[in-house]
Amino acid sequence: MRGVAEQRNQGAADEGSDRSTGAAPRSVRAMLFAMLPLVLVVLGIAGLTGRCSLSPVGPPVNDPETAPTVNVSVELDAAASDVGFPVVRPRPPEGWRANSADVARVTEQHRAVRVGWLTPRTHYLRLSQSAANEADLVAFETERPPRARGTVHAAGTRWVVYDSIRSEVAWVTDHDGVRMLITGNGTEQEFRVLAEAALRADPVRPE
Repeated sequence: MRGVAEQRNQGAADEGSDRSTGAAPRSVRAMLFAMLPLVLVVLGIAGLTGRCSLSPVGPPVNDPETAPTVNVSVELDAAASDVGFPVVRPRPPEGWRANSADVARVTEQHRAVRVGWLTPRTHYLRLSQSAANEADLVAFETERPPRARGTVHAAGTRWVVYDSIRSEVAWVTDHDGVRMLITGNGTEQEFRVLAEAALRADPVRPE
């Protein structure tokens, strides 16, 4: 009888052993099936990320086709009627596109009439006209204390060159009692083009 009991116990042990060895593969398979949806979700997100790109709100600054356009004549006519100094109307070459114009307060007593253009090379230059003194106008437009770095001659006139923001420069000169300042990220040749257009421009005659 004892031999029969031992055989039964041995058989039960073998069955338990078989069940324990089979449990591990089933557990691994269950984990794999449980993780499959997560893997599919990750792959789907990766695919979408590869096809999509983030674009900032608003048009790129260097895209002339989407940049705004302003009517320089209308803006300067209105400004000339409102400020107490002569304002000129520059006419840059064809391909220059005016995309901003405003009248800004430089000091409590003085304002500046400003027009900005995009050049054919998608650079930006701004002309500021003001009766403010040179130091005040330069500090206002460059957003830093005036620091001259030399002079250039353009359109037969001496311009003082100042450091400006974002590694740009500003050119300043006097013209008929008015300070003219050019700034932006244009090339030296583009600065010279706008300098000549400004100095050769006719004054605006307010109606």
